[in-house]
Amino acid sequence: MTVYLEEREQVVPERVSVPDRFVRLAEQRAAEGDVRRAQLASWAADVHVLEELLWQNGLAEADDPVAQLAAVGESVASALEQLAECATGEITAREVLEAARKAMVSTFDASVHDVLMEQLTALDHLDSCDPLVASRSDEPADGARLEGRSPERLVEELREAASDCLAVARVMNREGEEEAGERLVHQADVAAFEAYLVAAAVHAGDHQLATVDLRWSLAGDLDPASWEPTGGDNTFATLRRELISIVGSAEMEALWFALESAEGP
Repeated sequence: MTVYLEEREQVVPERVSVPDRFVRLAEQRAAEGDVRRAQLASWAADVHVLEELLWQNGLAEADDPVAQLAAVGESVASALEQLAECATGEITAREVLEAARKAMVSTFDASVHDVLMEQLTALDHLDSCDPLVASRSDEPADGARLEGRSPERLVEELREAASDCLAVARVMNREGEEEAGERLVHQADVAAFEAYLVAAAVHAGDHQLATVDLRWSLAGDLDPASWEPTGGDNTFATLRRELISIVGSAEMEALWFALESAEGP
């Protein structure tokens, strides 16, 4: 992860929706011949679109939005399992995603099926994927990240790293090294962000941490040096907001709390 404060000025990033960012990632993976990750990134775009539509149409007012999303996720998973049982013969990478979309949409009332499908992004990038070519992502996604540790241990280490960065940052600020201190504060945010992603993935049943890799890739694409100066927040505050924007609306408050909690009392 190489995202950090490049210079102390007011900036704003290019505004690109999260689904579009996932599609860009899917296009990149497809061009590399990484079929599985191209499909996962495409599916992540679909899920994000669905979550935001639900959020805008009443989910935000639910007593427990996360539980409601979990219930929707279970329905989609059940529909996908039924689809897999009925599948016969070889299907292309694009057909897999199209079938998954139909399974997802089928969990809602028929009156909104067309509306939901219209909101989903194009899948043209999957046409170049050869399902018979072994993907470079066949190995579990969690191996390199965990390095033999349990997810829980990794989360603990990342939170400790965030706390340590902030402790040193306070010392740097007292000594007048404000720029160095701000860099450390952002490193703390990055560590707390990764800890949140891992913990959220495990909580959601993603024990291979595939969702962590996807979201981490989006965060890694943030490039403060390319942003144009403008009025508003400084670079550090803008970067924190951009990290939070990567997750869905239902998670933003939890991620903000995780970043704030790293700062301690």
